[in-house]
Amino acid sequence: MSKLGNLWKTIIAGGAGVAALAAVNASIRKNANDPDDSALGGEARFFDWKHGRIFYKTAGIGHLGPPLVFIHGVGAGSSSFMWRKNFDVLARDFQVYAFDLLGFGLSDKPSTAPYSADLYVDLISDFIREVAGYPANIVASSLGAAYTIRVADEHPELIKSMVLNAPTGVDRLNTRPGMAGAAFYGLLQSPVLGTSFYNVMASERSIRDYSRKHLFYDHRRVTNRVVANFYATSHQPGAQHAIAAFLSGYLNTDTRAAFSRLTQPVMLIWGKQDQTTPLSRAVALLEANPLASLEVFDYCRMMPEQEHPEKFNALVRDAFLARSAAA
Repeated sequence: MSKLGNLWKTIIAGGAGVAALAAVNASIRKNANDPDDSALGGEARFFDWKHGRIFYKTAGIGHLGPPLVFIHGVGAGSSSFMWRKNFDVLARDFQVYAFDLLGFGLSDKPSTAPYSADLYVDLISDFIREVAGYPANIVASSLGAAYTIRVADEHPELIKSMVLNAPTGVDRLNTRPGMAGAAFYGLLQSPVLGTSFYNVMASERSIRDYSRKHLFYDHRRVTNRVVANFYATSHQPGAQHAIAAFLSGYLNTDTRAAFSRLTQPVMLIWGKQDQTTPLSRAVALLEANPLASLEVFDYCRMMPEQEHPEKFNALVRDAFLARSAAA
């Protein structure tokens, strides 16, 4: 009887622990604020895509020439908010679009979507084809830049030229998950334990620490507004689904061969102090494609568009206007 009694006590204690975690998760979800949808000017719209509604903003309507499409990177709290120092400025010269990838920002976050690199390649292709128009100029970051490389290779008619910030897929985030990744994905998708792990990873303290160590060279850029928006965006209902796929490796994609085949002009942007995707990775890309050029931002990590927006905007403007004039 004592063994049976201890077993019941363990079960009850375990059940109470799970119930407590569930209550904490529900409280975090309930108390999360809405993301900041006023950071970018222009007009807010939705694109009804096959896997869900895609939120985007557009401005600069009436400008002639190729449209300019911004594509953000992937991570907890990622969204088109990252382009807030670039979108309105570049709308003076281009018709601009900035959208939130499925599972991020203010776009839908369905639990049943087949989150993968192929899904995002399809989304970018469809957005350009059905919303922005083509050929388009693209500004993209990190994994978003990797997906852009694939779109430019697989559908070259859609993209005229690119400015890519530290694209992944050369020797980082370039392999599909194995059994361990699949098991980890299953854990992250569990309603209580997976959500609890996600909430710890996406806590305000974790976001602030990660931003200071990896995203920004200048800690003053990690403002309360930046942290608050990362937190609010990462705690929208369903936000954990795409991140579970990302952390498990399902969003990885190999871009080495695709980059070598690109025929469009491409400018690489790199933060000199980027520790996540170091500057040394740019060398392999430059060797692979003679059409590529490189601009290095000193005193900068992963966010040149935010740490040095004036220089970033000038490079983008000059590159795309020059290519339009040459055409």
